[in-house]
Amino acid sequence: MKNENTLLKQFNVGLLDMRELFHKSGRLDDSNSKLDEVTKLLCLEIASVRDPESRVPSLKEILEKHHCGHGLVSSLNAALSLAAKSETLRNYDGGSLLGPNPKFNIAESEEALARGLAQIVLQSFNGYLRGSNGSESFEFLNEAFCHFIRDNFRQNIEDAQYMTPPEVVNFMVDLGIVRLRGKRFTNSKPPIICDPSCGVGSFLAQFYRAWTVKERMSSCPILVGQDKVDKMARLSLLNLSLFGIENPKIYRGNSLVASSPLDAYSQKCDLILTNPPFGARFESSDLAFHSLEYFPFLHNYIQSRGGLIDSELLFLDRYLSLLKPGGTVLAVVPDSVISSSGLPSYLRGQLHEHWTIRSITELPAVTFAQAGTRTKTCILEVEKKKPEGKAALMGKVLSLGFEVSSKKGVPYKKAEGMNALEPLFDAMSSFTQESNSISCFKIVADSPSCVAVAPSFLTDESWTPSHYSSDRLRTLQQIEGLANDEEFEVHSLESLVNLTSKSRRGIREAKSQKCISVLHVGDFGSLNVSELIAYEPKTPGKPCEAGDILFSKINPRIPRVLVVPNMPFELTCSTEFEVMRPKSGHNPYEIMLLLLSDYAQNQIRSLTCGTSSSHNRIKTRELLSIRLAIPRTGTVKRTAYDDAVKAFETANIRLNESNTSLHETWSGLNDMLVV
Repeated sequence: MKNENTLLKQFNVGLLDMRELFHKSGRLDDSNSKLDEVTKLLCLEIASVRDPESRVPSLKEILEKHHCGHGLVSSLNAALSLAAKSETLRNYDGGSLLGPNPKFNIAESEEALARGLAQIVLQSFNGYLRGSNGSESFEFLNEAFCHFIRDNFRQNIEDAQYMTPPEVVNFMVDLGIVRLRGKRFTNSKPPIICDPSCGVGSFLAQFYRAWTVKERMSSCPILVGQDKVDKMARLSLLNLSLFGIENPKIYRGNSLVASSPLDAYSQKCDLILTNPPFGARFESSDLAFHSLEYFPFLHNYIQSRGGLIDSELLFLDRYLSLLKPGGTVLAVVPDSVISSSGLPSYLRGQLHEHWTIRSITELPAVTFAQAGTRTKTCILEVEKKKPEGKAALMGKVLSLGFEVSSKKGVPYKKAEGMNALEPLFDAMSSFTQESNSISCFKIVADSPSCVAVAPSFLTDESWTPSHYSSDRLRTLQQIEGLANDEEFEVHSLESLVNLTSKSRRGIREAKSQKCISVLHVGDFGSLNVSELIAYEPKTPGKPCEAGDILFSKINPRIPRVLVVPNMPFELTCSTEFEVMRPKSGHNPYEIMLLLLSDYAQNQIRSLTCGTSSSHNRIKTRELLSIRLAIPRTGTVKRTAYDDAVKAFETANIRLNESNTSLHETWSGLNDMLVV
């Protein structure tokens, strides 16, 4: 570990030096050009180390030869031509990773730039390439590749799929290996492991390490990767070659388009490990030529409807066509795949009906922060096997053992907390059950949350793991336990309130009208009157009036509930609020107090969904489903309950009257002092 930390430190220092060198030279403003030049230098060193018969001189030898004199760029180009002929850098199609005419994009007159880059690459990588490394540092260069791309030259959200953190990669690989255990593989019939969006080959490299070194399996796996970006395919093959992997099947091609090399592995893959591109969209008309076998669940939709389809949905369907019966896919997917309505919901229904959902793991927002995005993601595991009543494991982790900070404009990981994926893996891999033995759910672990959910309990509406968190389910168990108590009755929020949106029409904008924003609501339903008076919304709000209950549906981890007070002007509120009125027999302050209770908040926080930690929302139907316990009329606890509600109402009214009075006094004094 000490050796690995030293290497990583050398690499980080080298990256900063390289950034500064490019900046000072004013050359190669394009990030891809910078990456190409460094990759060429690295290829030289790899060919020199891995293929002595190629007679490629090392960077150290080249630098020593031209320590004082000129001609360094010419020598580097000559060495690059030799490296292009090396078997180590041979591509699957017979060509070289370096292309047909390899040459550095550095002029003879830019010898200082060439020397500086060569020295940095030598210092950063040579410790790994020429050192004696154990299994602990086996994947060091893989992490270095990802680090290099994301921190310096590829900070684009759309490239996040190249930078899957090793913590996530290791978890998915280890879980995939668990699914392969017990299956018979031989040297003549080895497992086929595939990544249709391979990036720099992180999943394939880590699987090889875990399978051959950690698991000591005798059968050598067939590794298949494809990426539509030419550079990524080269880097992936380069990455795998560093580990001595013979004949990896790495291709350049679009995995969503027919006639790519990946088609040869249709229904042949034992395990797919991948992080597909998010955010791209395809026209249905452009996909209509695909057969039913290519997109087994989306084919009919593609053929019968027009419009755009998200790439993550297409990739997920494509994986199922590549898996052999009994095969498993583990894929990183955005929150929309497991929580959104429309086509994602349709695809979830098809998967639920035809195949087995093995596990879904919700990742923290920091997962891809180093790549420039805090998009909310999950790991979806599906087995291509008919459902047999097996429960799906729902996991939720709050930490990966790191946070992401910025230094000189470069995001970097710093150790913080624990990697909760490690104990979650232990819980998931050790869980066993008999078919149909779980009627609803079974809490497997609390920290991190791991819950086994029966297929009948897994709704088509949402597969979000936090909705099935151990905190929420234990709270529900406690509440339902109170339903059997003679002193309590349990209600859903829906049975206690009416939504005003169904009965009110919008009102016209007026100068005297004020709009309550989410940010105007503080603790225990306090209203920031000063900010309310000054606020000028860009768009009209929803109508509201005194006595309404406003509940903020955005970022509900911050409780914002308000009973609208009497104000001397018309009121509207942000569209982020749900506007409710209590049903007969209930008090608005009672509802607010119930919504602010710990057992309500435990449910609310677990029922959110959204694209990131800063844009989480709870849907109306989920909000109305929360369960609330109220003491029965005539009991001693009901008397205490009513007294608490009355005291809360009195205090809240006084609080907001005081806020209004404070604003009026402050405003009057300001008006008095105006000259």
